[in-house]
Amino acid sequence: DPSTTYSFVALPAGSHVKKRPRRRYDEIERLYSCTFENCTKAYGTLNHLNAHINMQKHGPKRDPTEFKELRKIWKTNKDKKD
Repeated sequence: DPSTTYSFVALPAGSHVKKRPRRRYDEIERLYSCTFENCTKAYGTLNHLNAHINMQKHGPKRDPTEFKELRKIWKTNKDKKD
């Protein structure tokens, strides 16, 4: 509608929000792998894996309980490294 008027509130000077830095491609630990036949995709989050599974029709969504042991091993190894 061309008659709509928008008004914006100016933010105070110097009040910028510091964003969390994104992980680079090579920094992502891809724990969540797709098990569909001939699919080699792996993701850093279960949510991203499930989005892939849903979009590509690679079966039912994966459940966090499937990865409980894997996450425990990963955390133990990470704690040893730090």
